[in-house]
Formats: sequence, C-alpha cells, structure tokens
Amino acid sequence: MNGSFIDWRIERTPYPQNLIIDIHSYCNARCAICPYPQLKDKLPMGKMDDHLFRRLIDEFAAVKAQHPIRGHVIFCNMGEVFIDPEAIEKLNYVRKAGLMIVLQTNAALLTPEKTDRLLDSGFDGPIYISFHGITKAVYENIMGLPYEKTLANIHYLTSKYSKVNIRAYAFRWPVGEAHKVKSYWRKHGVPVAIGIPNSRTNLVTATEGLPLKYPGPWLKGCKKGEPLRDMVISFDGQAVLCCEDMGRRSNLGNVRDKSLLEVWNGPQAQKVLDYLYREGWGKKDGFLCRGCQFGLSTQFRRFMKNLDNEWQRLTKTLF
Repeated sequence: MNGSFIDWRIERTPYPQNLIIDIHSYCNARCAICPYPQLKDKLPMGKMDDHLFRRLIDEFAAVKAQHPIRGHVIFCNMGEVFIDPEAIEKLNYVRKAGLMIVLQTNAALLTPEKTDRLLDSGFDGPIYISFHGITKAVYENIMGLPYEKTLANIHYLTSKYSKVNIRAYAFRWPVGEAHKVKSYWRKHGVPVAIGIPNSRTNLVTATEGLPLKYPGPWLKGCKKGEPLRDMVISFDGQAVLCCEDMGRRSNLGNVRDKSLLEVWNGPQAQKVLDYLYREGWGKKDGFLCRGCQFGLSTQFRRFMKNLDNEWQRLTKTLF
C-alpha cells in the first residue's frame, strides 16, 4: 500500500481470475439504462473469429489448471449471447475445458427449443436474466423487448432449471413497481435482485436519478476491484479495463497477436492501471474512470458516494 492508494502490482495477480469475452458485439434490446443503442453506430461491430475464441478458452483453462482461481467465463459484455446461432456449442466448449460458465441473458431469444438444447448439453451454471420491471409498459419502455414472449421463455426455463436469478434495475419505475417485481418473482419461486443502474462510465445519456459521481480531483482506485480480477475482451481481441468500459475507451492490448497473459501483464495494461491506481495519474483529462460511479477518491468523497448510493437504492427499490 502507498498511503491510501492500492499498489496494484501487489494486489493484482499475474493472471486473470475470470474472463469476460464478447463472442460477438450485437444486442436485440434497446435498454434505456445501457449505452449500446448509441455505441452500435459508433464502434466497430462483429463476431469473434472461432479460432481466436477457442485459443482464448484453451489459454484460460490452462491458467485455471495451474492456479487456484474461480475461472468463471461470461459471454457478451456488449451484447446478447443468444444472437449467435452457435452460442450453445460455444458454451459447451467452455464447460468441457473445465471452466464455469456464468450465463447472462435478457431471455428474449432463449426459446423453449434453445432451453432444451442448453440443458441437454449438460450446462449447469447460474443464469442471470435482465428483466427490468414486471408491468408490461414499464418493462417494454426500458428494454424495448416483447413482454409476453420473453416472460414465457423465462417461465419455461424456470420450470426445468433452478439456478435462475432475475436482475431488475429500477429506472423511472412508478411507485409500487418495486413491490410488484418482488411479489411476482417470489410467487414463482425465482430469486430477484433489484438494483440501480449506473452511467457506464458516463456513457448513458438518460441519467436522471442515477447515483452521482464522486471521483474527486484524482483517482485512488476502483470500488468494484474488477480491473484487478477480470479480463474483458472485445470481439476483435481488444482487452479493456473492465466491464463498465462498453465504449472501449481503454486499451490494454490485443490478444489476436499476443497471448492472454502477455496482454494481461503487458506495458499497455500497466499504463492504464497506473492511471487508475497511482496518485495523481488519474487526473488525466478524459480518463474513463473519472466518469464512473465506482471510481474511488478521498475518504470523504467515498462516504458521500456511499450515502448517495444508499439513498438512491432506498428510494427506488423499497416501494
């Protein structure tokens, strides 16, 4: 430790603990709490090369075989996993490599036929479903997906599989929506976690009522700690600082021409981490963590941020 600053070179292992990988960069939703609708027309979009995908999974499986890590793999930080017609085969490749899949989906494309194929493949990991609201108008206004069809997909899945969790983010919910969400999923025996959205490093434009940013004049690290733990790779091989960087504004290197560990420990990654964790470096104008709700600064600003977050959570998720 250096004063109140984290020495990331000590705290960060020389290998990632988890892998977040975009097998493609497309999404079928238009969530009001996500920057994807704006980013899809500004960023390169595409599908990860199959050879690159398999190499990355094989390399990460070798890391897990040699080190005591969780070894979780998550698909599609940028988009919706089931847009890929070969998604289930790729999930199965990860499972056979000895890695744990944590599946995130909005379930709009998780039809009964795909659910049967998924479960028949031997999938046994947790499934987290984004379903923001339970009233039809609220849900469709936030996510832009078909309410009845998606809900039917979820109920078919939960009738056959128990490791399902609902994630519901309270954004512009009317009074009583939070209670309806809790009651609905409790009645169906499905765990639900109600949270509050964030601006995704200040990229979400509809930010009314979101928690404020308290990074201060400089940064002292990240509240979530993901840059010390998770490796996030875009469809084209670019590694970015964390899952909040959907805009791909950080660049830790590219795994197309280097191995996972070469990029994880490379000079570009070290430079970006120094901006976040070394005193004074985070003052860099435009550095993405300065616009993130999880950026840490002084103890007073941390206290104010936590107070604001709890107030937002209380007022938006209690009723």
